[in-house]
Amino acid sequence: MKKLIMLLLAITIIQYIACTSGEIQNVQNIPTLVKEGFISPNEYEIVCIGFAKEGLTGTQKNESAKRAAILNAYYYTGTRFNETVIPDKDGTIKKMEVTDTHATIYYVISKSNLKSRLKK
Repeated sequence: MKKLIMLLLAITIIQYIACTSGEIQNVQNIPTLVKEGFISPNEYEIVCIGFAKEGLTGTQKNESAKRAAILNAYYYTGTRFNETVIPDKDGTIKKMEVTDTHATIYYVISKSNLKSRLKK
């Protein structure tokens, strides 16, 4: 019985050491929503930013930032409206700006009677 307890204790200690060792990554929570609001009764604009994945350069960096901005716009659409508003179907990219550090998207959702589709 003592050997079994010692074996279980040793396994637990090994698992703890294996799980705690390694590189700890520091993740920052950066706000991505710049502005949002109704521009007409049937149109809602979301302006948000996206950041490129670390380590990318050139075109890959720009496209990664653009994709992140689009996904952020989709996310905010889903949190603001009910399931009848589909981000990629009901939304369009009005404007996209890319800088060295991030991409900014101006995303407009257009649907009839849009105000009634807000989540409560």
